[in-house]
Amino acid sequence: MKTKQKSVRIFEIISDDYEKVVNFIEKKEILLKRFLLTIKTNNEKIKNYFQNKSYEVRFVKNDFDGSNEKLEEEKEIKIVEKIVERVITKEVNSTKTEIFDKIIRSGFEIKSENKLVFLNNINAGAKIYSNKEIEIFGEVFGNVVCDGEYMIVKKSQKGTILFNSTEIPEINKLSFITKEGIKEL
Repeated sequence: MKTKQKSVRIFEIISDDYEKVVNFIEKKEILLKRFLLTIKTNNEKIKNYFQNKSYEVRFVKNDFDGSNEKLEEEKEIKIVEKIVERVITKEVNSTKTEIFDKIIRSGFEIKSENKLVFLNNINAGAKIYSNKEIEIFGEVFGNVVCDGEYMIVKKSQKGTILFNSTEIPEINKLSFITKEGIKEL
């Protein structure tokens, strides 16, 4: 099986081995949902696997690089991971938590139904939306919209934060935000 990130939005998988493809997809599910998956395979079982999934998938006959090589099974799985962010997902009382440990750059947009934790800054031009809680341990320069029960923000002097449709003023110290108000920690 060969996998390769073809661009910022396209991830390519080349394999006829159903088990390898399914294991790879399930391990990297949270990351791959944001990509267009192009899959080169002759295995109908792999094609059927994606019919009831929420992935954006295209099955192609040739590699994008123009080669017409036949599929070959490889001894090792080669994974090229040049993904913009590293996301760790864990189950917490049947709600998922996504942890972002890199700076969220300008132009990046995250929409989620999960709890979000940011360990670095959210740059100007970045947009974050969640129906659950958001915790930000860096500085906010971008736009953040949170409709959860609470929000934790370390610092926001130039960013825009909306908590349950209410704009939050400048924050200079680690603060806990709820419907009752803002409490500095």
